[in-house]
Amino acid sequence: MECIIQLEYGSEKQAETVRKAIEMDNDEYAIAERNGRSVVIRSSSESVPSMLHTLEDLLACVRIAEETLSITDSKSGRDSLSDLDR
Repeated sequence: MECIIQLEYGSEKQAETVRKAIEMDNDEYAIAERNGRSVVIRSSSESVPSMLHTLEDLLACVRIAEETLSITDSKSGRDSLSDLDR
């Protein structure tokens, strides 16, 4: 079983920031790549319960990264999570 999720962001920097934020949590369960302003996540699993567990964890991490982007962007007017670039 395979799953592909494509997420669109306002800038390439935001997309890369989200990709980096979820990179460590992916391990061998999912691969995230940035393509322009998109993050494409590919995941595969041998069972439905395993896939659901992987996607639930992954999307929770994406949500936290996106919420962090929103909070920082609204306060500072700049791309947030930019400290991950360092």
